Amino acid sequence: MLPSSQQLIDYVQSTPGKRTREIAAHFSVTDNEFEELVDFLFQHQMDGSVLRVPHAGWDVPERTSYRAGTLEVARGGQGFVRVASGTIQEEDVFVPPDSLRGALPGDFVLLRLEGAKRNGRGRREMGTPGRLREGSVVDVLRRSRRPVRGKFSAAKGKGGMVKLADRRFTTEVYIPPEGTGGARDGDRVLVRLTEEPPRGEHPSGRVLVRLLDEGTHASDLATVRELFELPGEHPAPVLAEAQALPAVVPGASWPDRLDLRNHLVFTIDPVDAKDFDDAISIERGKSGEVRLGVHIADVSHYVRPGSLLDKEASVRGTSIYLPGQVIPMLPERLANDLCSLRPGEDRLTKTVNMTFSARGELKRVEIHRSVIRSQRRFTYEEALAILNWLETGKGSKELPPDHAAYVDALRAMAQVRDKLHEARRRRGALYLEIPKLRLTLDAERNVIGLGRDERDPSHALIEEFMLAANEAVAQHLIEAKLPVVTRVHPPPEDKKLSDFRRFLDALEVRFQGTGTQEDLQRLIDHVKDDPLAGVIQLALLRTMGHAEYISGPGLHFALATEAYCHFTSPIRRYPDLLVHQILDQRLDGRLAKATVRREWDERLPKEAEESSRLERRAEEAERDMTSLRLVRYLKPLVGQEMDGRITSVHPFGFFVRDENSLVEGLVHVATLGDDFYEFDPEERCLEGRRRRKRFGLGDRVRVELVEADPDERAISFRLKKRIGGPRA
Repeated sequence: MLPSSQQLIDYVQSTPGKRTREIAAHFSVTDNEFEELVDFLFQHQMDGSVLRVPHAGWDVPERTSYRAGTLEVARGGQGFVRVASGTIQEEDVFVPPDSLRGALPGDFVLLRLEGAKRNGRGRREMGTPGRLREGSVVDVLRRSRRPVRGKFSAAKGKGGMVKLADRRFTTEVYIPPEGTGGARDGDRVLVRLTEEPPRGEHPSGRVLVRLLDEGTHASDLATVRELFELPGEHPAPVLAEAQALPAVVPGASWPDRLDLRNHLVFTIDPVDAKDFDDAISIERGKSGEVRLGVHIADVSHYVRPGSLLDKEASVRGTSIYLPGQVIPMLPERLANDLCSLRPGEDRLTKTVNMTFSARGELKRVEIHRSVIRSQRRFTYEEALAILNWLETGKGSKELPPDHAAYVDALRAMAQVRDKLHEARRRRGALYLEIPKLRLTLDAERNVIGLGRDERDPSHALIEEFMLAANEAVAQHLIEAKLPVVTRVHPPPEDKKLSDFRRFLDALEVRFQGTGTQEDLQRLIDHVKDDPLAGVIQLALLRTMGHAEYISGPGLHFALATEAYCHFTSPIRRYPDLLVHQILDQRLDGRLAKATVRREWDERLPKEAEESSRLERRAEEAERDMTSLRLVRYLKPLVGQEMDGRITSVHPFGFFVRDENSLVEGLVHVATLGDDFYEFDPEERCLEGRRRRKRFGLGDRVRVELVEADPDERAISFRLKKRIGGPRA
């Protein structure tokens, strides 16, 4: 039987030098379990808890002259290993270029400590002053999974070598004959390093993609797909299962469902939306009561637990929205047909009816299986035009000709939206108003312009209604003590909150309180008209933890609730689909069986953890593809000047965000040639040693775009002049 993590660490601490077989014998690990123990030990080596010392068995790192960690390499060739810290905090280790022993950026390596080393120029660029320990690479424990670009040179026999484009890679990569992927001499390729033995000093790899039309959307998409190991087309059996699903017969009777086909139900979505998985309705009742209906595509009617569709959705976890390309969680037959709430077509849904008093208090929640027929598909722009017309009486070109039929409903919805918003604010929910960069694409999916997505009354309406439905479903399941996957969000860590306070001090912004939601929202409201509001909200966002999924109840700090789940997007998020499947079994009475409950209790923690991981992968891929396409768009614009604000300051330079386009880039300290600048961590500024010129948070500056590097996804500016201080 495998030991627990604590048992393993305690044993290694108390009896250093044991070999893996000796550890296995101590814990009575069977031959069948031995490989699991090896993986278990390696996992703890990755997190810094234990270490396998060459020729000396297992030990804890702090008792040895060895360390393990992830290698970074500066452009000058110097290496720096971020040590896997375990239970103690350790500084990075400097590795000279001649001590890398074939290790490459991103590799997880074993080091032998040699002594201390004063930082060279490369380390100052990474922002860590002072003295560092020096080490040399003993072994590469795990190769980086991150693909790299390069130029393939075919060998006279078979296979070949790839010279990497990234200047941090100081060696070529050997490609064995079976790993060329059809690459020809001179091809630009994407390569992933492998665990195969190196050829001399050259690590081994395999070609993933031939980059035949580098710089195109198709080439960048192939790169990002391989970089993050994104899924491709759905397997044929999954597609066949989807195709076999019966369509909804128009006008058919559904006796087990709430029939809402004659109610005023409609959708509001982006103009370029392809699927419509949520619809809304509203009805006025007695004494000023209103009943808000949120109708969500009944995906679980088609995707049953254990089906091929369900297993594939679990593996994908989420739809991935890249610029110009969607990688869907579910096949098109479901996402764009059976579960798309298209106007004028009967569709199966789950309805959450929420009855509010005249004062906006939630009185009742009812959850039904239902059937709807959406009356209208609104774009956000059309809905906003109606809401603006209701408020000002002024029309616009976006005001639809049939708006009169929906005026009463949207007026009532706007009133409910405002009451929901105010109630959420009163209990401490946070509302950050941070515009987001948007790429404008043409029909060929080339970037032709930059825009910004901002929260407007129509987006706020849908957002508030979806939040209310998600919370109502979570509350229903938690109160009934049923299985549930919730969405949780941790409060800011003390250290990050302390750093944020120092950040505000540098801007001369007063922040009172202990860091509760109410304190932070009070700060947001206080600075909303300050020129630095955007800089402060960005910094606050970076202070917050990352939301994730767990099994069972938990705190969502930003929403100030302990009952929140994802229910409203089962087409594109697997946790939502899980909640729908649980509701099905609740409505059918199957959850009353102890065996069914036990299955969910065992399954949900793993599903929640994996969904969180897949969500992070999707976000990273979306961010990377956006950065890559943005850099390609900016490359021909090198030389243009723009005005912006300094959003963060570091020892190696400061980042500037363009006030119009939201493009952010680095002004490197090495390009500030009029003085030697030093970083002041308290004031969060760079100050010239001789002239005392300062560059601090929020300063307005004019910069010139000097580099847009697709390999690094990096945008570099050169300072032209300082326009003014933080509130200029």
